[in-house]
Amino acid sequence: MLLFLFIFLSNVSILAQDHPIRLVEEKLKKRTILYVQNDTDHEKSVFLKVNPTGYRRSAQRPIIKKIPANSKVQMLILIPLTDVESHYTYNLVINDQLETIDVDRGKKTIKKDTVLHK
Repeated sequence: MLLFLFIFLSNVSILAQDHPIRLVEEKLKKRTILYVQNDTDHEKSVFLKVNPTGYRRSAQRPIIKKIPANSKVQMLILIPLTDVESHYTYNLVINDQLETIDVDRGKKTIKKDTVLHK
């Protein structure tokens, strides 16, 4: 019986622990500020996509940031519209590091005398 109680209580304490990286919401009078809290000892990279309804700022673009170890970083400020119910959903993806993607965005110049063939 004592062994069963010990196993049960150890499982409950494991389930009650917070996630080491989480979204923190701070509601003020006329705005909601979203932060990402990193409680680990390592820098993490996060991808945050917010889908707001009833807010002044659309916030449709995803946000990608590095979050230093044991810190809290502001990600987004949402300002609710008056006389409209406001709420949001979000996707938070956590990576150990940012992956760099090389994209050649240089303009290709074409001389006026050049004829393009199809």
